[in-house]
Amino acid sequence: MLAKIARKRTTDMNVAADVLDTTRAMTAELVRRAERETGSRMSAYERVATTVGVSASWVRKFVAGDPAAKRVSFVAGLAIVNQYRRLCERIEAEAEVERQRAEALMEQMNAATSGALDVVAMVSTAEARGADDAERREGS
Repeated sequence: MLAKIARKRTTDMNVAADVLDTTRAMTAELVRRAERETGSRMSAYERVATTVGVSASWVRKFVAGDPAAKRVSFVAGLAIVNQYRRLCERIEAEAEVERQRAEALMEQMNAATSGALDVVAMVSTAEARGADDAERREGS
């Protein structure tokens, strides 16, 4: 019975560690994105902290794996997950806009080149006929 309780506890601890690691990775990505937008790592910590409802120093310590920030409250964890979800949605929306833009450009390119290919085909056909006619005349 004690072995079963110990296994369950170990499993629960592993799950908690996985959740903490995932939350830390999400927070780190939020900071990286904010840093790209602000140009400052410290401003990025501030921005993420404001959206999550914690201090910038806690965010910095949490991302670094500092033992002083080894836990995350339920409220902060939920806020991190929500902010990360919003980031993912924004990235997906931007990717969709880029995909549509690329498709439109490909359609324009295909339309422009199909006309050019038709002209090349007509010229090639005419040149081939001219060469055939010249050969026939020489052969006569």
